[in-house]
Amino acid sequence: MISSSDDQSKSTPRAFSPRALLRSIERSLAAKSDAPSAQAQELYYEAMDAPTAAKRLRLLEQALTLDPGDVDVLLALLPHEPFALGEEIECLQLLVQLAARRLGQDVFQELKGTFWGFHETRPYMRARARLAEILRRAGRHEEAIAEWQAMLELNPGDNQGLRYMLLPALLRGNHLEAARKLIAAYPGEVGFSAAFAWGQVLERFLSDDAPGAAAALKVARKQNPHVQVYIKGHREIPKIMPEAYSPGSKDEAICFAEGLRSAWEKHPAALAWLVAQPVK
Repeated sequence: MISSSDDQSKSTPRAFSPRALLRSIERSLAAKSDAPSAQAQELYYEAMDAPTAAKRLRLLEQALTLDPGDVDVLLALLPHEPFALGEEIECLQLLVQLAARRLGQDVFQELKGTFWGFHETRPYMRARARLAEILRRAGRHEEAIAEWQAMLELNPGDNQGLRYMLLPALLRGNHLEAARKLIAAYPGEVGFSAAFAWGQVLERFLSDDAPGAAAALKVARKQNPHVQVYIKGHREIPKIMPEAYSPGSKDEAICFAEGLRSAWEKHPAALAWLVAQPVK
Protein backbone atom coordinates (compact mmCIF):
# COMPACT_ATOMS: atom_id res chain seq x y z
CA MET A 1 0.00 0.00 0.00
CA ILE A 2 1.18 3.51 -0.76
CA SER A 3 0.73 6.23 1.84
CA SER A 4 -1.20 9.27 0.63
CA SER A 5 -1.76 11.53 3.64
CA ASP A 6 -0.96 12.18 7.27
CA ASP A 7 -3.51 12.27 10.06
CA GLN A 8 -4.83 15.64 11.17
CA SER A 9 -4.67 16.71 14.80
CA LYS A 10 -7.49 17.91 17.02
CA SER A 11 -7.29 21.42 18.35
CA THR A 12 -5.39 21.60 21.63
CA PRO A 13 -3.96 24.48 23.71
CA ARG A 14 -0.29 25.17 22.91
CA ALA A 15 2.38 27.81 23.20
CA PHE A 16 3.13 28.25 19.52
CA SER A 17 1.22 30.14 16.84
CA PRO A 18 1.74 30.93 13.14
CA ARG A 19 3.60 34.13 14.01
CA ALA A 20 5.73 32.33 16.61
CA LEU A 21 6.67 29.62 14.13
CA LEU A 22 7.61 32.21 11.52
CA ARG A 23 9.74 34.09 14.05
CA SER A 24 11.47 30.84 15.04
CA ILE A 25 12.44 30.25 11.42
CA GLU A 26 13.57 33.86 10.97
CA ARG A 27 15.70 33.73 14.14
CA SER A 28 17.32 30.50 12.98
CA LEU A 29 18.12 32.04 9.61
CA ALA A 30 19.70 35.04 11.35
CA ALA A 31 21.69 32.97 13.85
CA LYS A 32 25.45 32.60 13.38
CA SER A 33 25.35 29.00 14.50
CA ASP A 34 22.68 26.52 13.45
CA ALA A 35 24.13 23.21 14.62
CA PRO A 36 21.28 20.70 14.84
CA SER A 37 20.31 19.13 18.16
CA ALA A 38 20.33 15.33 18.24
CA GLN A 39 18.02 15.39 21.25
CA ALA A 40 15.50 17.56 19.40
CA GLN A 41 15.53 15.18 16.46
CA GLU A 42 14.94 12.22 18.77
CA LEU A 43 11.93 14.02 20.22
CA TYR A 44 10.68 14.58 16.66
CA TYR A 45 10.83 10.85 15.90
CA GLU A 46 9.10 10.12 19.19
CA ALA A 47 6.39 12.64 18.28
CA MET A 48 5.77 10.93 14.95
CA ASP A 49 4.98 7.72 16.84
CA ALA A 50 2.87 9.42 19.52
CA PRO A 51 -0.51 7.75 20.18
CA THR A 52 -2.46 11.04 20.31
CA ALA A 53 -2.34 14.43 18.60
CA ALA A 54 -1.96 16.21 21.93
CA LYS A 55 1.05 14.06 22.85
CA ARG A 56 2.56 14.69 19.42
CA LEU A 57 2.23 18.45 19.81
CA ARG A 58 3.79 18.45 23.28
CA LEU A 59 6.81 16.53 22.03
CA LEU A 60 7.20 18.76 18.99
CA GLU A 61 7.10 21.89 21.13
CA GLN A 62 9.71 20.42 23.49
CA ALA A 63 11.91 19.68 20.48
CA LEU A 64 11.51 23.20 19.14
CA THR A 65 12.58 24.61 22.50
CA LEU A 66 15.81 22.62 22.23
CA ASP A 67 16.39 23.52 18.57
CA PRO A 68 14.30 26.42 17.18
CA GLY A 69 15.61 25.66 13.69
CA ASP A 70 14.84 21.94 13.48
CA VAL A 71 13.30 21.75 10.00
CA ASP A 72 11.41 18.50 10.55
CA VAL A 73 9.87 19.82 13.76
CA LEU A 74 8.83 23.11 12.21
CA LEU A 75 7.36 21.33 9.21
CA ALA A 76 5.41 18.95 11.45
CA LEU A 77 3.96 21.89 13.39
CA LEU A 78 2.72 23.78 10.33
CA PRO A 79 -0.48 21.74 9.76
CA HIS A 80 -1.53 22.38 13.37
CA GLU A 81 -1.66 26.15 12.87
CA PRO A 82 -4.36 28.22 11.08
CA PHE A 83 -2.19 29.62 8.30
CA ALA A 84 -3.69 31.37 5.32
CA LEU A 85 -2.23 30.05 2.05
CA GLY A 86 -0.09 33.14 1.51
CA GLU A 87 1.29 32.94 5.05
CA GLU A 88 2.04 29.26 4.72
CA ILE A 89 3.88 29.83 1.43
CA GLU A 90 5.99 32.57 3.05
CA CYS A 91 6.74 30.30 6.00
CA LEU A 92 7.67 27.35 3.78
CA GLN A 93 9.91 29.46 1.55
CA LEU A 94 11.86 30.54 4.62
CA LEU A 95 11.89 26.97 5.90
CA VAL A 96 13.39 25.73 2.62
CA GLN A 97 16.05 28.45 2.89
CA LEU A 98 16.82 27.35 6.44
CA ALA A 99 17.02 23.68 5.43
CA ALA A 100 19.36 24.54 2.55
CA ARG A 101 21.65 26.57 4.79
CA ARG A 102 21.83 23.79 7.35
CA LEU A 103 22.92 21.41 4.61
CA GLY A 104 25.50 23.74 3.10
CA GLN A 105 26.06 24.50 -0.58
CA ASP A 106 28.62 21.73 -1.13
CA VAL A 107 26.01 19.06 -0.36
CA PHE A 108 23.89 20.11 -3.34
CA GLN A 109 26.78 19.49 -5.72
CA GLU A 110 28.18 16.38 -4.06
CA LEU A 111 24.88 14.53 -3.58
CA LYS A 112 22.99 15.66 -6.67
CA GLY A 113 21.42 12.64 -8.35
CA THR A 114 21.11 10.57 -5.17
CA PHE A 115 19.86 13.24 -2.79
CA TRP A 116 17.21 11.29 -0.91
CA GLY A 117 19.69 8.52 -0.15
CA PHE A 118 21.22 10.61 2.64
CA HIS A 119 19.15 11.17 5.78
CA GLU A 120 20.45 14.70 6.35
CA THR A 121 18.90 15.87 3.06
CA ARG A 122 15.39 14.64 3.78
CA PRO A 123 14.11 17.55 5.91
CA TYR A 124 15.00 19.85 3.00
CA MET A 125 13.22 17.63 0.48
CA ARG A 126 10.15 17.28 2.68
CA ALA A 127 9.91 21.04 3.20
CA ARG A 128 10.34 21.77 -0.50
CA ALA A 129 7.74 19.17 -1.49
CA ARG A 130 5.28 20.77 0.94
CA LEU A 131 6.04 24.18 -0.57
CA ALA A 132 5.32 22.87 -4.08
CA GLU A 133 1.99 21.41 -2.99
CA ILE A 134 0.87 24.63 -1.28
CA LEU A 135 1.90 26.65 -4.34
CA ARG A 136 -0.29 24.33 -6.42
CA ARG A 137 -3.23 24.77 -4.05
CA ALA A 138 -2.80 28.53 -4.28
CA GLY A 139 -3.07 28.37 -8.08
CA ARG A 140 0.62 29.18 -8.56
CA HIS A 141 1.09 26.22 -10.88
CA GLU A 142 4.21 27.36 -12.73
CA GLU A 143 6.04 27.93 -9.45
CA ALA A 144 4.98 24.48 -8.25
CA ILE A 145 6.27 22.94 -11.48
CA ALA A 146 9.63 24.64 -11.01
CA GLU A 147 9.92 23.23 -7.47
CA TRP A 148 9.08 19.67 -8.53
CA GLN A 149 11.47 19.78 -11.48
CA ALA A 150 14.31 21.05 -9.31
CA MET A 151 13.72 18.29 -6.77
CA LEU A 152 13.72 15.63 -9.49
CA GLU A 153 17.07 16.93 -10.70
CA LEU A 154 18.45 16.44 -7.20
CA ASN A 155 16.83 13.02 -6.84
CA PRO A 156 15.68 11.46 -10.13
CA GLY A 157 14.87 8.24 -8.28
CA ASP A 158 11.96 10.26 -6.86
CA ASN A 159 11.36 8.46 -3.57
CA GLN A 160 8.71 11.08 -2.76
CA GLY A 161 6.52 10.39 -5.80
CA LEU A 162 6.72 13.98 -7.05
CA ARG A 163 6.41 12.88 -10.68
CA TYR A 164 2.77 11.96 -10.10
CA MET A 165 1.92 15.58 -9.33
CA LEU A 166 4.30 17.05 -11.89
CA LEU A 167 2.92 15.29 -14.98
CA PRO A 168 -0.69 16.56 -14.66
CA ALA A 169 0.67 20.03 -13.88
CA LEU A 170 2.82 20.02 -17.02
CA LEU A 171 -0.13 18.93 -19.14
CA ARG A 172 -2.35 21.55 -17.53
CA GLY A 173 0.18 24.20 -18.55
CA ASN A 174 0.57 22.73 -22.05
CA HIS A 175 4.26 21.95 -21.46
CA LEU A 176 4.12 19.01 -23.84
CA GLU A 177 7.83 18.53 -24.46
CA ALA A 178 8.53 18.47 -20.72
CA ALA A 179 5.63 16.04 -20.23
CA ARG A 180 7.01 13.71 -22.91
CA LYS A 181 10.44 13.77 -21.31
CA LEU A 182 8.96 12.96 -17.92
CA ILE A 183 6.99 10.01 -19.30
CA ALA A 184 10.11 8.76 -21.08
CA ALA A 185 12.18 9.10 -17.89
CA TYR A 186 9.84 6.70 -16.04
CA PRO A 187 8.84 4.20 -18.75
CA GLY A 188 7.18 1.67 -16.47
CA GLU A 189 4.79 4.15 -14.90
CA VAL A 190 2.14 4.18 -17.65
CA GLY A 191 1.16 0.63 -16.77
CA PHE A 192 1.46 1.21 -13.03
CA SER A 193 0.30 4.73 -12.19
CA ALA A 194 -3.07 6.38 -12.81
CA ALA A 195 -1.37 9.77 -13.08
CA PHE A 196 0.87 8.54 -15.89
CA ALA A 197 -1.67 6.29 -17.63
CA TRP A 198 -4.33 9.00 -17.86
CA GLY A 199 -1.71 11.68 -18.35
CA GLN A 200 -0.41 9.93 -21.43
CA VAL A 201 -3.90 9.88 -22.95
CA LEU A 202 -4.05 13.67 -22.65
CA GLU A 203 -0.48 14.10 -23.90
CA ARG A 204 -1.23 12.06 -27.04
CA PHE A 205 -4.43 14.00 -27.72
CA LEU A 206 -2.68 17.36 -27.28
CA SER A 207 0.05 16.11 -29.63
CA ASP A 208 -2.60 15.63 -32.37
CA ASP A 209 -2.13 11.87 -32.27
CA ALA A 210 -5.72 10.58 -32.28
CA PRO A 211 -4.78 6.89 -32.81
CA GLY A 212 -2.17 7.18 -30.06
CA ALA A 213 -4.70 8.78 -27.71
CA ALA A 214 -7.20 5.99 -28.39
CA ALA A 215 -4.56 3.34 -27.73
CA ALA A 216 -3.45 5.13 -24.56
CA LEU A 217 -7.06 5.30 -23.41
CA LYS A 218 -7.34 1.51 -23.55
CA VAL A 219 -4.21 1.23 -21.42
CA ALA A 220 -5.49 3.83 -18.95
CA ARG A 221 -8.87 2.17 -18.57
CA LYS A 222 -7.13 -1.12 -17.90
CA GLN A 223 -4.70 0.43 -15.40
CA ASN A 224 -7.42 2.28 -13.46
CA PRO A 225 -11.00 2.38 -14.79
CA HIS A 226 -12.18 4.45 -11.81
CA VAL A 227 -10.41 7.66 -12.87
CA GLN A 228 -12.61 8.70 -15.79
CA VAL A 229 -15.72 9.52 -13.73
CA TYR A 230 -13.68 12.11 -11.85
CA ILE A 231 -12.06 13.56 -14.96
CA LYS A 232 -15.45 13.87 -16.65
CA GLY A 233 -16.94 15.50 -13.57
CA HIS A 234 -19.53 12.76 -13.13
CA ARG A 235 -18.47 12.23 -9.53
CA GLU A 236 -17.32 14.70 -6.88
CA ILE A 237 -13.81 14.32 -5.53
CA PRO A 238 -13.94 13.50 -1.80
CA LYS A 239 -12.57 16.18 0.52
CA ILE A 240 -10.80 13.60 2.69
CA MET A 241 -8.15 11.59 0.89
CA PRO A 242 -7.62 7.87 1.51
CA GLU A 243 -4.82 7.03 3.92
CA ALA A 244 -3.29 4.66 1.37
CA TYR A 245 -3.95 3.25 -2.08
CA SER A 246 -3.06 0.36 -4.36
CA PRO A 247 -2.43 0.79 -8.11
CA GLY A 248 -5.67 0.39 -10.05
CA SER A 249 -7.91 0.95 -7.02
CA LYS A 250 -10.70 3.43 -6.37
CA ASP A 251 -8.51 4.97 -3.70
CA GLU A 252 -5.75 5.60 -6.23
CA ALA A 253 -8.28 7.29 -8.52
CA ILE A 254 -9.35 9.59 -5.68
CA CYS A 255 -5.76 10.49 -4.78
CA PHE A 256 -4.95 11.70 -8.31
CA ALA A 257 -8.37 12.88 -9.44
CA GLU A 258 -7.85 16.56 -8.61
CA GLY A 259 -4.64 16.98 -10.59
CA LEU A 260 -5.90 14.99 -13.56
CA ARG A 261 -9.27 16.74 -13.68
CA SER A 262 -7.54 20.12 -13.52
CA ALA A 263 -5.32 19.14 -16.46
CA TRP A 264 -8.17 17.83 -18.63
CA GLU A 265 -10.47 20.77 -17.84
CA LYS A 266 -7.81 23.14 -19.15
CA HIS A 267 -8.25 21.51 -22.56
CA PRO A 268 -12.00 21.45 -23.37
CA ALA A 269 -11.52 19.73 -26.73
CA ALA A 270 -9.68 16.87 -25.07
CA LEU A 271 -12.37 16.55 -22.42
CA ALA A 272 -15.12 16.56 -25.05
CA TRP A 273 -13.26 13.82 -26.94
CA LEU A 274 -12.96 11.71 -23.77
CA VAL A 275 -16.64 12.09 -22.94
CA ALA A 276 -17.52 10.97 -26.48
CA GLN A 277 -15.48 7.76 -26.25
CA PRO A 278 -17.67 4.69 -25.67
CA VAL A 279 -17.06 2.87 -22.43
CA LYS A 280 -16.51 -0.78 -23.27
